[in-house]
Amino acid sequence: MNITDLARRLRVPAEELRAKLPELGFDIGSKALKVPDRDVGRITWAWNDFKKRQYLNKKRDEQRAREERKMAVKEGTAETVKLSSVMTVREFSEKLNLPIAKVMQELMHSGILASLNERIDFETASIIAEDLGYIAEREEEKAGQEDVGTDSLEAARASELKKDLKTRPPVIVIMGHVDHGKTKLLDMIRQTDVVATESGGITQHIGAYQVTRKNHKLTFIDTPGHEAFTVMRSRGAKVADIAVLVVAADDGIQPQTKEAIEIIKASKLPFIVAINKIDKENADVERVKGQLGEYNLIPEDWGGSTIVVPISAKEGKNIDQLLDILILVTDMEKEHIVANPDRRAIGTIIESHVDKGEGPVATVLVQTGTLHAGDVMGVRGVNYGRIRAMKTWSGKLVKAAPPSMPVRLLGLKDTPSVGDVLEVPENPKELEKLKSQPSRKAGASEITVV
Repeated sequence: MNITDLARRLRVPAEELRAKLPELGFDIGSKALKVPDRDVGRITWAWNDFKKRQYLNKKRDEQRAREERKMAVKEGTAETVKLSSVMTVREFSEKLNLPIAKVMQELMHSGILASLNERIDFETASIIAEDLGYIAEREEEKAGQEDVGTDSLEAARASELKKDLKTRPPVIVIMGHVDHGKTKLLDMIRQTDVVATESGGITQHIGAYQVTRKNHKLTFIDTPGHEAFTVMRSRGAKVADIAVLVVAADDGIQPQTKEAIEIIKASKLPFIVAINKIDKENADVERVKGQLGEYNLIPEDWGGSTIVVPISAKEGKNIDQLLDILILVTDMEKEHIVANPDRRAIGTIIESHVDKGEGPVATVLVQTGTLHAGDVMGVRGVNYGRIRAMKTWSGKLVKAAPPSMPVRLLGLKDTPSVGDVLEVPENPKELEKLKSQPSRKAGASEITVV
């Protein structure tokens, strides 16, 4: 057999195979073009055995290196790295001076799926940093440093005259434990709206969407499901007006459910509890209500004030009832669900990534003012470019996005971080110029957060 054919079969360059054969006990000569047919099977077995040992040695070396890094951290001899309270995965890798791919691999090794622009908190980052052989210390931060732009949003809201404020659609955040059906619920609500309105176009997941129910618009935003993203769920709660706490009828209250309850209470958000998966055989709605009572969330039918709706997101059962109750809660809270649509837009970035065809794209939830195609996008005092086009979740192009409307922005110079506050400046020339950061473009693959 020709040595090139054998090399192709073994998926290795012919020169590498020829050089390695003597070590494997097959001395065919440095210029040989063929190997005896009787040796092909033995060479294949020897090569596969060699690759297996090579792989095991690599794994053993990696494990040894990991143990050495942990020992160095334990003994206090490892390198110290300063980390902020909240940072993107990209910023985290830069602070560790490690390739993004290695950091993301370590995050996945710990069960965390996050995109380059997703933010992680200090606690999560410090654990990963220690696994990578660093001692993490919290960076001292100035007041307001963590959420640059949030102050301007609150200031804008506080300075509005009552006569300029108009009712806007409520922003509803879906929260709860992983696998309890948050995504399925969102999908079912979206499908219900598509059928009702017979809207066409390509449906795109942009992290948020708007539906219409009985002439009322409702905006829904999704939050990541992993416990490491408590910070992200906190941010979601900050931009939301109403929360829907999803609890599986067959699983009850779990760790992330508890976190969500704490966030909702801390944010003083009006909320509804949706007990999902009532279609399952082992579903026990009354048991879940009892668990809710342990957190002072007494259901209305038990004499309390917590609205509880049993649903099946899979079968679409009671989804209309859930939407009607959300409209009712909106009417009760209408004094607070207002904004001035006639000012320059301010909103929060809820999703961002690099698209192969469209370049850097980001989804913004407009919170006050109206965003227009052609506006200059300012984030953290930096010019991120002029908005070339805006798309809704259904793929429809729009020229203006009023308060509570989520839109996908095209034409950006770079992707902002999730949680950043977008502002349309009065004078774009006052914004800093965006510095060139090639590392942000190269290999900017996106990983979905589950």
